[in-house]
Amino acid sequence: MDKSLFLLGGSPWINLLNTLVMHNKQPTDLLADPEMMGQWLAANQLLPESHFPLDEAAYEPLRASLAAVRELCTRILSDLESSGELSGASFSLLKEHVERLNIELTASLEGGKPTLLYTGQTSFDGILYTILSSVFSTLNHVNADRIRKCEHEDCILHFIDVSKSGKRRWCSMESCGNRNKAAQFYDKTRKQRSSAKSSR
Repeated sequence: MDKSLFLLGGSPWINLLNTLVMHNKQPTDLLADPEMMGQWLAANQLLPESHFPLDEAAYEPLRASLAAVRELCTRILSDLESSGELSGASFSLLKEHVERLNIELTASLEGGKPTLLYTGQTSFDGILYTILSSVFSTLNHVNADRIRKCEHEDCILHFIDVSKSGKRRWCSMESCGNRNKAAQFYDKTRKQRSSAKSSR
């Protein structure tokens, strides 16, 4: 699988949503495959590649945690699509997830620039903190109408539209955009041939 798909969302929480993909016209969960989940975590810089492959004892709890956060992210996205803002119920769930984290914050002054650093009691805490904090960042800095689903009928991926025009339609021009162009060209050619035959 093309690893660039792991980053199409533009934010870790959208990228997590996009671990549910359409494959052969069937929904497929990338988290269900330990190797694929490892590649996704590495691509999103959530866990170094040196930590992989995960053994079964580490994989299953992390998969379950990511799946639970993905379910929350799905609710948040549904709120944004229906009303443009986070519902009280979704915020309560988000708050619960945040309060379960065990994170230690420290400050650093490297190269003359103040930096806030965090470490989790476990590597899971660090991963989930990054994803959950990206939800807050998006909700505070991105208009809800800029968070979109790809317009291709066979795609279920989402993305943050950061284009100046605000008219991005596809998760990726290289995949869904080109597939749509090819389908339109095929349909146009078919109609022209059909019209030519009927006029004979």
